[in-house]
Amino acid sequence: MIRHAMKSIPKHRLRGQNGFTLVDILVGLAMASVLLAAVISLFTSMGRSYTIQNVAADVQQVTRAGVELMIQEIRMAGFNPSGSTPAGIVDNFDSVNGFHQRHNGNITGTDAQNFAFTMDADMDGRIDHCVDDGPAECPAADDNIENELIAYRFNDGALEKYRSASAKWENLTEENVSDLNFTYYDANGAVTSAVADIRSVEISMTIQQPAGWGRIVSRTYTTRVRCRNIGL
Repeated sequence: MIRHAMKSIPKHRLRGQNGFTLVDILVGLAMASVLLAAVISLFTSMGRSYTIQNVAADVQQVTRAGVELMIQEIRMAGFNPSGSTPAGIVDNFDSVNGFHQRHNGNITGTDAQNFAFTMDADMDGRIDHCVDDGPAECPAADDNIENELIAYRFNDGALEKYRSASAKWENLTEENVSDLNFTYYDANGAVTSAVADIRSVEISMTIQQPAGWGRIVSRTYTTRVRCRNIGL
């Protein structure tokens, strides 16, 4: 009876039940692979672009912050409201010029990558220059709480600031600075190298940082600041 039922099924219906051939499957897999590769490439490109943009924003922020810090203090160079003590741009903080002996040889003369100055920040009529662990004979009035000896330099790929209270240099930007340059101008706007003639300073700092995939992001910030307390 079963044999009779099978014979009664039309042959064309059996032939119509065929599935995918091997060629169909291979073509489908090939198309899927191409589509998957395109999607992966798109997401990789988006991730790379996102990373680069984040690094670029971070580099820009660090560069600007470093320069802005210098601007604020350079504007105060020579600040001396009482007029009773010399303050201004200097070549050193050595004891031969009346500063604490712990500062001897700690800074280089003002040049394209070194800049130093003093100011009477606490307006007590003196430039405080003692260090935190200085000798007992150091006058208590010169406690240097305000850090009135200021210096900046480019050293070993970093922007550094001199902390006179500790007589040490502090790294402000890790080691991502590729260039830092100071250009000095006199009262007439001409470039000068004479410390006594400096009235404004142009600061140019470049910071670089890896962004992955062999890419380097670089940003340069340049501005000029007037030493408004000098030459009054």
